[in-house]
Amino acid sequence: MRRSSEVAALSKLLREASNGLGVVAIVGPGGVGKSYLLDEVLRQDKPRDLGFMHLSVDASNPQTRSDFFGLVDGQLAARSLPPPARPDDDYFPQLRSIAGVYRDMVEKATAELGRSGAPDEVRTAALSLLRTAHVLNDAIPKTRRILDVAKLGIDEEATRVALDSGWELVTKLGALRHSSSLPGPIRDLFGLTKRNRVQRDLFNVTADALCGDITAALSGYRKQDLLKITHPRLEGLSRLLIVLDDYEATAPVLGDFLVSALLPRLAAAPFPTLVVIACRDDPEATHVGFGQHAKRWIKEQIVLRPFDREAAVELMSEAKIPAEKHQRLFDSTHGFPFLLSLAIEEAAAPDSESALIAKKFFDRTTRWMTERELGWFVALCYLDVVNEDTICAVLGEAEDAAAVQRWFEHEASIRDPVAPVFTIRSLIREKSLRYLAARSPSRHRAMLERASPVRASSPPA
Repeated sequence: MRRSSEVAALSKLLREASNGLGVVAIVGPGGVGKSYLLDEVLRQDKPRDLGFMHLSVDASNPQTRSDFFGLVDGQLAARSLPPPARPDDDYFPQLRSIAGVYRDMVEKATAELGRSGAPDEVRTAALSLLRTAHVLNDAIPKTRRILDVAKLGIDEEATRVALDSGWELVTKLGALRHSSSLPGPIRDLFGLTKRNRVQRDLFNVTADALCGDITAALSGYRKQDLLKITHPRLEGLSRLLIVLDDYEATAPVLGDFLVSALLPRLAAAPFPTLVVIACRDDPEATHVGFGQHAKRWIKEQIVLRPFDREAAVELMSEAKIPAEKHQRLFDSTHGFPFLLSLAIEEAAAPDSESALIAKKFFDRTTRWMTERELGWFVALCYLDVVNEDTICAVLGEAEDAAAVQRWFEHEASIRDPVAPVFTIRSLIREKSLRYLAARSPSRHRAMLERASPVRASSPPA
């Protein structure tokens, strides 16, 4: 079994999870096999059989990764849970109520923004701030890291101005102001207390609601909760498993909520919890508050590295790849499981040079990219060397070459890790260019011509 020691380590942590909160980090660059490890362990040790209520979040949907309740209400607290949950029961009524209050506020604020007369880029930034939910948490400073700048379509310089103006605009919206002039009982009667709590402290209110729903599912409702909408206890389940995959992509929106609100409540909950975080960097590097506030709960950090030659050859032999191809495939993939699996799949195909195989390779390589990142990647495929000078040649002055370079340097799944210069992995580049040439020959020729001057003057990769 591939990754046998890592599988065994994670399996042991899963089986022995007890007494409060434990956090496990699975760390490694894109394409190294973090999702594979998670899938293998959860296939082998089914959470239900171990008494876990299993919840998860990932960044696979680009429409929700910058939307706080899209991630929490839409993914983490799914409306349908696997057995023993009843298929028609919603096990998160309290969280759903909070999400409804917030979405109603956002809808009213959106209408108000439409009447504000603010420039389009300011309204775009303001709406994005509302979706991240950070704007209602006063302790959190405004920062560009909570926005997916590429997704907004705002250039780097305009982002700073738009974010500052958008933040100021959102904080003045009447739809988000506290309604505290009515006496307490009247506010309770009309649901205004909940609204005010959402306005003042959204993360803590959301964490309270989520943990209350989980407690009801695992331990049953407390006496003081009996008047709330209830659901039956999940028979046979007494522990909680939360899996946060692609955490580096969701941390800008979920990180503060996780560290400041959710983890502390899970640590105090009446059930054991194991939180598994899969990310490219150490969680402390991914979120500034993790080391200060959550490090005490980390049980283990599992660091994944590419396969060595022996493991890669074993995998290729099992797939009946001829021995004479082993070294070439290992050299071209550097042992990265994701690339190796694609290379093996192609080598084993009857027609490995087909355009459809190239398209499949391209699609699987770029599946996590935003539309703007995809455009960058396509252009960079035509470069022998990727740097700020060559980027300008293929993307023009309209794109911020420094921003593209920073993005590329952090994309370990496509960047060659051993080349003396920054360049795309040769296997990825070869297959992508074959697909791009088949898809649009004229554009392919134009891009080759555009990149020709800098390719000729670039130092060898």
